Amino acid sequence: MDNRINQNKINNIKFRGAKPSNINNGLAKGVEKMDELVKKMVADLKNKAKDKSKVPTKGEFDVVWEEFENPDKSLNATHFLLKISVPKVKGAEDKRYLEAAAVKRGSQYGAESVIGLGSTQEIVDKLSEQGIEQILKEKFIKLAKSLEDV
Repeated sequence: MDNRINQNKINNIKFRGAKPSNINNGLAKGVEKMDELVKKMVADLKNKAKDKSKVPTKGEFDVVWEEFENPDKSLNATHFLLKISVPKVKGAEDKRYLEAAAVKRGSQYGAESVIGLGSTQEIVDKLSEQGIEQILKEKFIKLAKSLEDV
């Protein structure tokens, strides 16, 4: 048995390199897609927050959230979440957390950060602030980068 490589069947391929415009277009599409997804996420969560059956002004309720799959594969998170929850602090029955989170599905790792604390109306106001989408996008990126070491 002969273990030599048959050199007659080797095809030489000329590498022309990656075209920078294609690389940049791909990145721009991922960034544009993330902008759209964050904007939709904020609008959908704001609508849920206005619904008193989902987010009452006082007392306990199940966590309300919106999420999307990460379109930017250079970031170390699979999904991003924006959620409204009840603080587990005595005397804060009328307060709500607005939290951003980045998670890696398939692992137990995630990172989250409180964006705001206040009444239900203050959370709705926070979601209505000009520039909130950009703030959230930057926060999602920071949270995803914090998952790089895990």
